[in-house]
Amino acid sequence: IVNPAHPPAPLPGRRPVRPPAARAPQCPSRRVGIVNPEHPPRLGAPPPCYTCPMRVVMRSTRFDRCSWPAVLAVLEQGLVPRRVQAGFASSLDDVRIGDLVLYSFASSMAETVRSEIEALRTRLGDALLSIAGGPHPSADPDGVLAMGFRWVCVGEAGPSFVAVARSLLDGTVPAPGALHDPPQELDRYPAWPTHTELFAPVEISRGCPHACAYCQTPSLFGRRMRHRSVEALESTLRRGVEAGHRYTRFVSPNAFAYGSSDGRTPDIAAVRRLLEAARRSGMSGVFLGTFPSEVRPESVSDELLCLVRDLCDNRSIAVGLQSGSDRVLRAIRRGHTAGQGREAIARIASRGFEPRVDFIFGLPGETDGDRAATREMVERLASEYGARVHLHRFVALPGTLFAGQPPAPLDSVTEKWIADQVGLGRVAGVKRRAPSTRIVRSSNWREMRLAPGPGRD
Repeated sequence: IVNPAHPPAPLPGRRPVRPPAARAPQCPSRRVGIVNPEHPPRLGAPPPCYTCPMRVVMRSTRFDRCSWPAVLAVLEQGLVPRRVQAGFASSLDDVRIGDLVLYSFASSMAETVRSEIEALRTRLGDALLSIAGGPHPSADPDGVLAMGFRWVCVGEAGPSFVAVARSLLDGTVPAPGALHDPPQELDRYPAWPTHTELFAPVEISRGCPHACAYCQTPSLFGRRMRHRSVEALESTLRRGVEAGHRYTRFVSPNAFAYGSSDGRTPDIAAVRRLLEAARRSGMSGVFLGTFPSEVRPESVSDELLCLVRDLCDNRSIAVGLQSGSDRVLRAIRRGHTAGQGREAIARIASRGFEPRVDFIFGLPGETDGDRAATREMVERLASEYGARVHLHRFVALPGTLFAGQPPAPLDSVTEKWIADQVGLGRVAGVKRRAPSTRIVRSSNWREMRLAPGPGRD
């Protein structure tokens, strides 16, 4: 018997082979990489099987855990779930011929992912079917294709991603290259799959009208801000409550810009509807303007802070200030002043929230005087308003105005000041977006259940 899931017809006079009662084991090679004439089967390889589901294998890094629920929701909407078996692989040995391997990663994980793809290509050769998405692949699709990926989703995974999966299900391997889709309305796909234990903060807005020189968001999602509707959001949260989820956080480039027509002027009524819907859904914990999201300082108002105080469970509000120097803020196109930053922090503290503030050292063109202004501002915010400060070192990201530019070197005074502030507990320390070497490991192959949806064969 070549393929235990599909035994040959019995010989004359022999008792028929009874098929196993349990679900048949996965075929080691089904339809993909075998029926493609460009990649003929290896000698002795079993014939392709068109009845077993295609495995979609996700490799999770430290920073992409919020991506996979959204990716699975896209697959659930676009495919017949019984034809797809999606799950996480604990090691590269779990990946086999015929699997569709997915990676979503930021620039800090690029070298780690590169080494994994090289290992997979060494073992599987041209039979490897891999798609990359996320911030780094979207910003540098040619570089990621050169790593060895067959396809790259640029921007948002949507119809083109689903089209590749459908073609593979039908036994056809599409041409390699970048997959481009126009910006999708957020209501097109739910935030989570219908039935799964995977949950993540709900993305309520996508895109950003600002063009900060260090930020990838505008190049990834465009400068027009799009919002998930209150109706779709409430439906998603109710399903989460039914599945046992009890709290939610919201993701947005600026949480206080939800519902804004221009992405700049807050729509207070829209924010109120958002939070009231979250409460009606049955969620016992609702958080707005906290990590992994933040608010812009010029959008902070007393009325919005009162809404968060009355309808959310926040104890803190996260704000991105980035520098205490007005000259640097103009150079990086932040769109606000240092004075607006101080005013926002004062308002947040006056309403009983702990301000959590981000600053970046080493921005291109930064001088000793600019760093002195930032040091002074950090000390003032911490001492006067009890702000919790997070310091970051600049790293140039592809797809930004600062791409390829080296960081400004830090002077010895700033280096010593950082060490002193960390020792005193006034700041959370300097976070450097250095390459990471850790891939999240699960105990074994974990399958994610997908519900029957509107997808078609």
